[in-house]
Amino acid sequence: MKRALTLALTLLFLTLPLGALCDDSFEIGALAPVELPAQQEALIADLYCGPTQGFFRHGDLTVDTGAPFVYFGQYDCWAMVASGTLEDMGPIGWVESAAFLAPDNPQLAFDDALTVMVEDDTFLTDEPLAASPAHICDVARGTQVILLAQYEGWGYVQSEIDGTPVRAFLPLSAVL
Repeated sequence: MKRALTLALTLLFLTLPLGALCDDSFEIGALAPVELPAQQEALIADLYCGPTQGFFRHGDLTVDTGAPFVYFGQYDCWAMVASGTLEDMGPIGWVESAAFLAPDNPQLAFDDALTVMVEDDTFLTDEPLAASPAHICDVARGTQVILLAQYEGWGYVQSEIDGTPVRAFLPLSAVL
């Protein structure tokens, strides 16, 4: 009896990790943007693909805080924003939060980030909701990225372009 119980427990123990490896589901936070009104003391702020000036910058994109814009949250003294409205937003990126009167929340810590492998050749974009999103760069199958959050069927990831860190979007289906 003792031997049968030991064998059963061993088999159970060995099958648990295999079941976990086959499970494609995972929990990752979702971005929840809000629309902010034009600011009284308007500034035109440089838009970066991450929360410091050391991150990649896609062209010379800016956000004008004198017009309505979209706010995703804040990390340290940087805010994730996009020009436009929730229905018609431009490229998403980061500006120094001193550029506007930012709400206190949400704080974007990306505590549940996961390192994942890209399963299909794809691309990074800062315009996930555009009809034809601009490609920042291609991402090859087999590349590891850090999945920070999800948004409307897109994964918000951190990677590198020629050694420079970048945060941008790729189709979530490419990492599932």
